[in-house]
Amino acid sequence: MKRNQGFTLIELIIVIVILGILAVTAAPRFFNFAGDARVSVVNGLKGAVQGGAQTIYAKAAIEGILGDSGTTSANAGAVDVVYGYPAATANGILKAVTLDAEALAAGAQSKDWVFFPGTGTIHIAQGSFITGSAAPALTDITGKNCFLQYTNATNANTPPVINVVTSGCDN
Repeated sequence: MKRNQGFTLIELIIVIVILGILAVTAAPRFFNFAGDARVSVVNGLKGAVQGGAQTIYAKAAIEGILGDSGTTSANAGAVDVVYGYPAATANGILKAVTLDAEALAAGAQSKDWVFFPGTGTIHIAQGSFITGSAAPALTDITGKNCFLQYTNATNANTPPVINVVTSGCDN
């Protein structure tokens, strides 16, 4: 008498269904869609900031405003500039890229973007990712390691420094 070896069709289908259920429930643990999206958004902001800074620089060069500080006009209104590039302020780079951002405040943030100004530097992060402390501080943004840092140009021959930190975007 010949003996059949192997799986029946029903057993094979049951195993495939179980593996499918396991794959669907385990996939979110292996694929970090939210973190990847945050990294992409911060890198996209870097591109927008670079483009906005170059556009304002070209406008300032045409107007002859390449000195230590000044103001040039753009679609969003007057933009503060340092050596022709947008200043690291709300009236500088944020206005140059028409970024709807708010200053970091205590608690949950209501805008898509928040910023924390410094002397010659501004830090920008996603508002939904940041919760300001009772006394908002720079560490509320930098502690998350998911932000953009824009530093003023230091002289007429050096463009502003634009850095992104994305090591904490997946948290």
